[in-house]
Amino acid sequence: MRHITRRTAVLGAATGLLTAATLLAPHSATAADELWLSGYDVVAAPGAMPRFYPIVESGTTFLGKVVVAVGTRPMTDPAGAGAGLPKGYRSSTGHCTQPAEYTGVFVCEGAPYQVPDVHIPATATDTTLYWGFAYVPAGGDLAAAVKEARGAGSLPADGRRGTGKVTVKSRAHALLNTVGFDLPAVPDGGAVRQQLRVHANDAGRLTLRFSRAENQLTRDTPPLRIGRVTTGSGATCEIRYATLPDDLPNVACALEPGDHVIGYELTSGPGQYAQKLQAHTRYDIYDQGVWDESDVKQTSAPFLVQGRAVRPWHGLHARDTTGRLWEYAGTRNTAAPFFPRDEMGSGWQTYNTVSSLSPYAQGPFSWDAVRPSAATRGLGDLVARDATGTLWYYDRQAGRSSTYASRVRVGSGWNVYDRITGAGDLDGDRLVDLVARDKSGALWFYGGTGRLTDGSRFKARVRVGGGWQGYDRLAGGADLSGDGRADLLARDTSGGLWLYKGTGRASAPYAARVRIGGGWQGYDQLVVTGDLTDDGRADAVARDRTGTLWLYTGTSKATAPFTARTRVGSGWNTYCLLF
Repeated sequence: MRHITRRTAVLGAATGLLTAATLLAPHSATAADELWLSGYDVVAAPGAMPRFYPIVESGTTFLGKVVVAVGTRPMTDPAGAGAGLPKGYRSSTGHCTQPAEYTGVFVCEGAPYQVPDVHIPATATDTTLYWGFAYVPAGGDLAAAVKEARGAGSLPADGRRGTGKVTVKSRAHALLNTVGFDLPAVPDGGAVRQQLRVHANDAGRLTLRFSRAENQLTRDTPPLRIGRVTTGSGATCEIRYATLPDDLPNVACALEPGDHVIGYELTSGPGQYAQKLQAHTRYDIYDQGVWDESDVKQTSAPFLVQGRAVRPWHGLHARDTTGRLWEYAGTRNTAAPFFPRDEMGSGWQTYNTVSSLSPYAQGPFSWDAVRPSAATRGLGDLVARDATGTLWYYDRQAGRSSTYASRVRVGSGWNVYDRITGAGDLDGDRLVDLVARDKSGALWFYGGTGRLTDGSRFKARVRVGGGWQGYDRLAGGADLSGDGRADLLARDTSGGLWLYKGTGRASAPYAARVRIGGGWQGYDQLVVTGDLTDDGRADAVARDRTGTLWLYTGTSKATAPFTARTRVGSGWNTYCLLF
């Protein structure tokens, strides 16, 4: 089969060609000094720049010149039929000369930097370029050498003359090489056979790698292993990297034209977390291509690696008195639940109310930026009200960019409320909602729409009921009772804390209240944080009036939703708001 690796040694300017030092070598008539040049054939991609110059197979003396003739017909006509390049092709002479009286002819002194080449247009169709060469000693007849180069295809290759060919295969031609994917799920702690169905229209090189699918929550997990690669005739494969998904080529194959089935085994180790992966293939048919452009790339639909569910890492936001916003990423360690803070931005003092619609959850996420989408809902979208009563919505995003997208205006008139609190998903539609209390003590429910294209983020409000003026703190957004529905905490003015269990119904989102206990008047901040301890239960934090922050670990029991408190640390009175 054809040698299909990129021939950098043949096509490069520094390898396989004569060095400048050779030009200065004294003449010697030994057999080892016999000059021998040879042509070669390459397959080139649109946009590539193949060269027309023979390989120096042997010889140390080079006192003459090389004449290269290029055309669109085989080099069998000394008169030069088909001489020159097709329309749209641009030649570069380098330091060679191009005699005006000869079309498509280059005269080169022999040094590597004098090699002529051609720039193939990016829109090129299937084309073949032919070239011939002839060595002419110092003082030799140029006209005779031109005829010899143009007719080299009908003359014996004797080391002083020969031919080469550049076969240009278009992008449409390359796309005739296709890959189909059969990718069943990888069982938890087990192995599965997957396969690629390759139609190789051309001989080529196939590489296979894996990555995590975008828009999914991920966690550090033992790598999968790939092995037991199988092929049929006309295909040879090797494993390059045995673990995945590292975004590195795991398998490389050389394929002859035809239909091939390439099988392999993926094995999941113990302790695996559930994740979705994608397979990526590249098929290269070119000896000389354009980096990252000419290969045919194909990507599978996501497939499942089974295992334990990945629970989000929850954290906390804090705004200081200067208006700077800080993020405390969660560690999932009860004794020290937060990493050191990271600044997220300034200017947040313009808002008199800020609330997460659901507990703030952070990575690790896909390295790719995860823009606001269904995948980011429930990870902690924000609402913020400014002094004019306008409510703004901050969509959650993830990845390497900012934690939140640019704000979107929801509407005005929100200054009728003295409490605006994120409520999580109250009506069971998997969208985040909020509740707001007006100054008469009535509580209102705003169901989320899930819209991302405009400010229509909430449905028309629904009245929950009156009498809520008896509470000076509201905190919600997560399931505290273990029934899968978002609940709400409310503290009365005497320090009693009450739990309102979610019902899943927009018309009556909360059941009758249950008293948790008293003594909560010592706290000036109360936040339902989600799961900080990685036990699958929502927790809460509360700051006392000395600036000490306390963690209340969740139990998922409605009558006693928290265990005894754990001290997080002091100095939290530098913040005017926690959420």
